[in-house]
Amino acid sequence: MALPTVNMDGPPIIRVENVSKVFDDHIAVDQVNLEIYPGEFFSLLGGSGSGKTTLLRMLAGFEVPSKGKIFIDGMEVSEIPPYARPVNMMFQSYALFPHMTVEANIAFGLKQDKLPNYQIKKRVEEVLALVQMESLGKRKPDQLSGGQRQRVALARCLAKRPKVLLLDEPLSALDKKLRDKMQFELVDIQEKLGMTFVTVTHDQAEAMTMSSRIAIMNEGIMEQVGTPTQIYEFPNNRFAANFIGSTNMFEGRLIENEKDHATIQLLDAGLENCVFYVDHGVESQVGQDIWVAVRPEKVDISKTPPENYNPERPVNCIKGIVSQIAYLGGLSTYHVNLPNSHSVKATDFNIERKANNPTWEDTVYLSWEPNNIMVLTS
Repeated sequence: MALPTVNMDGPPIIRVENVSKVFDDHIAVDQVNLEIYPGEFFSLLGGSGSGKTTLLRMLAGFEVPSKGKIFIDGMEVSEIPPYARPVNMMFQSYALFPHMTVEANIAFGLKQDKLPNYQIKKRVEEVLALVQMESLGKRKPDQLSGGQRQRVALARCLAKRPKVLLLDEPLSALDKKLRDKMQFELVDIQEKLGMTFVTVTHDQAEAMTMSSRIAIMNEGIMEQVGTPTQIYEFPNNRFAANFIGSTNMFEGRLIENEKDHATIQLLDAGLENCVFYVDHGVESQVGQDIWVAVRPEKVDISKTPPENYNPERPVNCIKGIVSQIAYLGGLSTYHVNLPNSHSVKATDFNIERKANNPTWEDTVYLSWEPNNIMVLTS
């Protein structure tokens, strides 16, 4: 599955301008600015209370912004009711009518719009084929599995042919195996239709798998917007780096900053003689305290020191003792205790059988390449 290619040269289909939402004295969404383009599979990602669902509900029209404006397909919609917007929303609960058949559930919104019967019949057939449920149209929701009910809810939304489909935690009610399968099916359907999907999720892997772009939200603030690769490899700050995937974080001070390289002295207790060398300049002043991070899969672990290792001033290398090992078949994650009792993770892919792999209580050397270091100023 390839993520959809999105044309971001033209006008956005959704534009959020300085939008805030306040409930009593609680700021749920705080001065958010966002542009979403036609054909995107866009994810609002965050934990509980991050504001992602409130922002989705404002796009749908179920909440009115306390401040700011929302434009959909060039039209300012902040005061327009949900039924008059060119969007449809798929709810977390699916909200199917239990007394109606699959076909009747899908046709319900079309009948409310007073479409001719022949058009309703044609659209129902089209979306049933799209979600691969042509043979189940006469069944009722209680005769369907969780995954099938999810497809019916999706088909009902698609039948109205909205310009934007909003999805509120669409896969959360499914078990893990089915959820993984449905991620790919959702992206396939979105690609076939070329429709804009905006989904809310707290699941990082789900957002990374499905999205053309992701917005990370935290306490009502949009911390970073970017492609999965941009967010994972080039996080804006410590929150984004820690929220997506696993990372090893160190506090340091910038002691050298040139166009083609920078050097950071670690400030962590017991590691003051260690330095991080990166192969590019950074947007900070010499002497400024910053943070550096390395993903576990970028860390090389070995029982022997790397070439040119200097124990008096190690560069991009830390010595420690293996405290835990998580063997997961295809890979192993090592937890290595440092001299200051902090723990660093290193992931080693088990491509070959190795008799000399590190084990518990072994002294090991952790090293990384200069281009695998993330420098974070906040």
